[in-house]
Formats: sequence, structure tokens, C-alpha cells
Amino acid sequence: MELNDESILKNKNEAISKINEYLDACFLLDKKHKKKVNLLSYWLKDYMSYIEQEESFDSSKLKKYSRGDIIKVNLGFNIGNEEGGLHYCVVLDKKNAKSYSTLTVVPLSSLKDSTKLNKTSVLLGNEIYTNLYKKNKTLMSECSAKTTMLDQEISELEKLTANTEEDKIIKNYRIANARKEVNKLEEKLVLARKIDKELSQMKKGTIALINQITTISKQRIFNPKKDFDILSGLKLSDEKMKLIDEKIKKLYLN
Repeated sequence: MELNDESILKNKNEAISKINEYLDACFLLDKKHKKKVNLLSYWLKDYMSYIEQEESFDSSKLKKYSRGDIIKVNLGFNIGNEEGGLHYCVVLDKKNAKSYSTLTVVPLSSLKDSTKLNKTSVLLGNEIYTNLYKKNKTLMSECSAKTTMLDQEISELEKLTANTEEDKIIKNYRIANARKEVNKLEEKLVLARKIDKELSQMKKGTIALINQITTISKQRIFNPKKDFDILSGLKLSDEKMKLIDEKIKKLYLN
């Protein structure tokens, strides 16, 4: 069927009208429906941003993702019991080049007191929280030790007597280099504070929702986008990935 401008405009206007009618009707109902209006409106704005950026999006500018990586993804506003919103996911792809625009992932969910595990889920325990906590503790410890050492080095260099012009050049060069290192450590401390905030919002227990495996555009990735990011380097152990593999086989291959 050949499209013409008139039919395209008709479809566009009908779509906009239907969205407005639905959101207005929900807004007049209870708090549950008002929340739905808010979430759906947020998602429509995000969705339009993704579409606007689609042609200029370059997945090669993102970090490389590999099997077992933990990422945070915007799954959007979905239907029924489909997982939506910002969710941690685990990457399934064995090989995924930076040029690939998609990833296949398993959405993860927090383990709450009321959570009932079913045959489509895998219990991952506290591994993700613990590994991120360890990453942050190591980062903070390294930054603290190196900053103290560099501050002491700068202080000692500043006390050195420079008798010649050459001595002054060397002294200033060494001080400048030490200060550059301090600035790099400051960037790491900023990252550590971001990780701290992430941990404060993260539940310790996690389950993998095997029945919700999905392939996503890398545009949906919220974090990590580069190697120096909150979730960069955070992976599930081979043991946990094996549990996920076994559940996939049981649900889909046996």
C-alpha cells in the first residue's frame, strides 16, 4: 500500500489524540493511575529522544561489553508483567563487537522479603552488591594511599633548593607531574562517591528473570557507557553464569 501525506498525517493525529485521551482519563482516577500517567509520559519523552538520536548513535563509542557484565538498562514502559524502567541486567552475548548495535540480556530484580522464587528465576545472592562494594573499597583505599604519598612528595619538592635554572625546570616539572596525578586521583574519588550512592540505592539480594530474556539496542544502556564508570568491570562469576545457562537450557532447550 502506497502511503501519501494525507494518510500519514491522519495516523499521526489519531495517535496523538489516543495518547492524550488515555493519559487524561487515567489522570482523573486514583493514585495508581496517576503514577502510570507519570511513568508513561516519562517513557514517551525518553523514547522520542532515542528515536531522534537513532541516526547519529554510534555504538563503537561505548565500552565493549562481554558475557557476564552487569549493566543498567532503560527497559521503558512495558505491557503486563514485562519488566520496565531502569533495571540491572546481565549480558549473555559471548562475543559482542563494539560495532554491534544490540545486546542480549537477562533482566535482574531485587530480592525482597516478599519475593517468591519460581521456576523461571535464578537466585544470584549478594554477589553483585558485594563485588561493587569491594570495587569501591579498593578504589577508595588506593586513592587515599596515593594521595597521601603525592601530597608528601609535592611538599618535599617545594622545599628543595633550586640553585640553577636547570634545577628549577626539573623541580617545576616534577611538581607539575605530581599534581597531574593528584587530579587523576580526584576523578577516581568522584567515581567512588558515585558508586557509594549507587550502593545506597541497591538491594543486596538479586534474582535473574530468565523468562524475560530480551535483545536491546545499546542506546538503552544507562551505565556503564565507558571503561571508567560506576558499573565498569562488574561481572557475574562463572558459577552464577552457569546457573543461568542451566536454567535457560531447562526452560527453552529441553
